[in-house]
Amino acid sequence: MKNLLLALVLGTSLWGYGEGVLYWTPHGCDTGKAAAAAHGGHGKGESAMFAAMNLEGNATARLVLPDLSLKELRFNQNTVMLPAPKLGGYYAMVAESNVSGNVYGAIRYLSLFGRPAKVSPTKLTALPKTVLEIVPDPLHREHDRYTGSKTYRFVALFKGKPLPNTPLVLETSRSGAKTYESGSDGTAEVTLPDDFENVKPGRGNKPSEFLLTLRHEEGGIRYVTTFSMPYSPNPNNHWQSLEWGTAAAATGFLAGLFFYRRSRKGGHNG
Repeated sequence: MKNLLLALVLGTSLWGYGEGVLYWTPHGCDTGKAAAAAHGGHGKGESAMFAAMNLEGNATARLVLPDLSLKELRFNQNTVMLPAPKLGGYYAMVAESNVSGNVYGAIRYLSLFGRPAKVSPTKLTALPKTVLEIVPDPLHREHDRYTGSKTYRFVALFKGKPLPNTPLVLETSRSGAKTYESGSDGTAEVTLPDDFENVKPGRGNKPSEFLLTLRHEEGGIRYVTTFSMPYSPNPNNHWQSLEWGTAAAATGFLAGLFFYRRSRKGGHNG
């Protein structure tokens, strides 16, 4: 318990973004990692514990399973422990709170291994989860990941309808806030920064977190919702080069052609 409290304090003081908004972030304590390892279905080194940052007021949390069924999550201070996944595919973690008439929401998607649910993730993203919502359009494939320097599309929705001409604010722990705006159809294209340091070649680099925040006021009520996910360095910016990759492929093709023709020539001579 002592380690958990210490991790909570450190966690709330080191992110450096998302001030005043409710959002999900993985809790990297040993307890969460041990639970994930015992559950199975999580990736290597991942945690089954998540923290709802800036949690206040009457808050609720729930998990939307890949088959679109719901499971209530219980807060322990500001953390929740996910149950062992029985289904494989995308899950949506949803938190909501009401503070002094302001309505806060937070959504995070995570991919877990298990028995296939045979339900398209598009049905999960299309399912209304909060009054104000940021919907990935589309959610990347389960074995893919958000990557720096790439552009992704999101839809701002209010009560299930597109919310046009509304700012979406992108934040990471290493870059300043950047504001995008939804178009007439509620969509916005967001480019993630490739703001990683000391990147090593390969896929072993630890991902970072990005946060999108959407605000809207109507009927005297202020709505604030967030979308948080991990993102990774772009290989093309750090250890892969498109030019070198093309040259290597061309070299491999020519070498293969050379040996093929040589083998056929040798066969005819024999």
